[in-house]
Amino acid sequence: MTRGHRVALTGLSLIVAAFVMWWWVRSFDVSGASFTAVFRHLSWWPVLPLFALIAGHVALSSWRWSLIEAALAGTRPRFGPAFATGAFAQGLGTFLPSPLIHVACRGLANRMNGASGLRGAVSGGIDQIADFAIILLMAVPAAFAFARRDAQSYYLGAALMLPVGLFFTLFLPVVVRSIRLPGFLRGKGEALSRLDRPTLLKIYGISMTRLVSLTLMNILIHAAIGVATIPAIIVSVPLVALTTSVAMLPGAIGVSEWSFSAVFAGFSIAPGAIVLFVLANRILLTGVSLAIALIVLFAKMPAWLGRVPRRWG
Repeated sequence: MTRGHRVALTGLSLIVAAFVMWWWVRSFDVSGASFTAVFRHLSWWPVLPLFALIAGHVALSSWRWSLIEAALAGTRPRFGPAFATGAFAQGLGTFLPSPLIHVACRGLANRMNGASGLRGAVSGGIDQIADFAIILLMAVPAAFAFARRDAQSYYLGAALMLPVGLFFTLFLPVVVRSIRLPGFLRGKGEALSRLDRPTLLKIYGISMTRLVSLTLMNILIHAAIGVATIPAIIVSVPLVALTTSVAMLPGAIGVSEWSFSAVFAGFSIAPGAIVLFVLANRILLTGVSLAIALIVLFAKMPAWLGRVPRRWG
């Protein structure tokens, strides 16, 4: 893909995201008064546990990526650069396509470790596929529960899906080796075949924990704003995550709002309450993610500046 194509694709994605967001704002009659209402109703005590959850979310992703990178390269990367670039990806992903940013930042992490940036991007891609696979797995019972408007169905379906996901995880290397992949996927297939079962089990556990973490984040948003219901939030998380992953728009702007709105409306949550939750979700998750990225940046900056050769004095 040429530079011109990348610029055109980026511009198109920004236009689509802006249109989808404008459509949501117009459909739900969102105005300045809506933002005022959010800050009037907002309780700030959940921000601290939300901060801890997002930091843990980044740490889990960094650990999982380091396991994948170790399987591909034979050596495990240092956790510090992995966490730092993961924090940057978390912050940048609030207004850029999150999966692509995570892949790019994993390549950067390898460069910081003196390793191959391209291999870091490949392992970062596998890392993102692990999240997508878990989201897809849990979206099946979530979609069934949404169709029935019954959150209990999701709890039962999710419990049944856990061993299904475990089965596919354990037999993934056998499946990959037995399938003749197209040329452009062959390298990724070979990479996956290098992951042994103990590592795959850890990756599966981390990915499932990250989905639980994402659910808890949204429950904390509920605690902060006091609207929506916990069952509707629990069902919505895998469905919203799946939609935003597939859409690949900058920061999932508009897509996240519409996805939450559709699920909440199905659970008979009032439009005004939907607007409050969605705006609080966008404000708090964006603010905390950017704060973590900035804290990491300022913490790392002295060490990075120390590596810059001085050409004066």
